[in-house]
Amino acid sequence: MPILIGVMHLQLMEGLTEAVEKGSSDQHSDALIGVKVNELKNNFEKCQQLMVSIAESISSKAMTVEGQKHKLEETEQILNQRKDFIGKYKHSVEELMKSDP
Repeated sequence: MPILIGVMHLQLMEGLTEAVEKGSSDQHSDALIGVKVNELKNNFEKCQQLMVSIAESISSKAMTVEGQKHKLEETEQILNQRKDFIGKYKHSVEELMKSDP
């Protein structure tokens, strides 16, 4: 998509440059320049919107990854606590079994 936008931009710029270089100042040339400028402006605005959309998408994905990373760390902590509790429970049960005749 960026390549296509670049090609369109290049074509518009070439047309605008050609119209300006000819230096003819009739209504047709002025209208052509106006159209090319408007097309260039519209394409620039579309490119800006696309860039903003891409930036928002990247930011959103980064936040999602950070959120998942945080949840994973919390889950690992809880799992380690459970392992500790199970180990302590097992040790307590073994101690009780040893003390019972």
